[in-house]
Amino acid sequence: MDIHADVIVKLQESNQRLKDTYAQSHRNKDLIRQKLTKEANVFRQMERLSTDHLVKTLAGRKLAGTDGSVNQTKGEAPHIIYLFQAISKATDGRAEWTSDLFIPLLEHGDEEEEAISKQRAKRLAILELKAARSLIEKDDIAVMLMDGALYHYRIDAKEEWEELRESALKRNTLLVGVSEEITTENLITLESFATYARNPYSYDRDLLFGMLDQNEMIYIDTIQHKAGLLSTWMRLGSTPSITGFDLLEEQRDHLNWIGDLLCTLTPSEGRGIPLWLDHIDKEIRITDKLVEGLVEQYIDEDIRRQFFVKLRTERPY
Repeated sequence: MDIHADVIVKLQESNQRLKDTYAQSHRNKDLIRQKLTKEANVFRQMERLSTDHLVKTLAGRKLAGTDGSVNQTKGEAPHIIYLFQAISKATDGRAEWTSDLFIPLLEHGDEEEEAISKQRAKRLAILELKAARSLIEKDDIAVMLMDGALYHYRIDAKEEWEELRESALKRNTLLVGVSEEITTENLITLESFATYARNPYSYDRDLLFGMLDQNEMIYIDTIQHKAGLLSTWMRLGSTPSITGFDLLEEQRDHLNWIGDLLCTLTPSEGRGIPLWLDHIDKEIRITDKLVEGLVEQYIDEDIRRQFFVKLRTERPY
């Protein structure tokens, strides 16, 4: 490889340090599972629901999922065009779409990269929440799966989140957020896990990597119940990584059934995400090629070159 030898040495040293710092938990699986059993309010093996059972439980109502996508032109803020779209889709094909554009150069306000990033997150959250609410109010949805934790909607778009929450409760629609990335550090706040807090980072996903058996879920009320939401960890796929789901506090009686439903909807060989959400993600995704094509077709060339083309893209190598 065409790279300086010092980089190779530093990678090897870092690899050993990571092993020394973080690998100890994986040598103590039995101990960690004992601690989890002690702390957990729910620690169970989920069940795959039969088709007959699922049909009977839904009683003619529908399953649906919501996801959104954002992509951008290749530039540096604020010389960027962001394209957004979101879809909420039931398993019978009924769908509601929302979309938006964000061009910081046309906005009055803070053009700092951090502020633009917050705007981007807020706009995407609003679109997803509006799409989900629209489908819930136009169709008979029993379960609405959201791609991502419900808590982030509450942070990024509080007003639209409250509207969706009220609509779901009014129509008896179970609102479920499915999280692929677990970035919390909650376990180390428990006394039995305090020894793991000495690591620079002690993320729950790292402590629980390989700790749950396939199709197990765990809920610990003291650290997974906040802001009107209940969050759980689970391992659905063949990979040792955990995913999670959260639901409204008012719908907590359905916690175990939702776990079984997600287990039923998720391929046993895979990364642990319900198949319907993956299907929607594929349908909604805004690709780089699509962004380039839209900008080339609808933005004049002189405007593109002045505002949205980076000089480095024209390098001869």
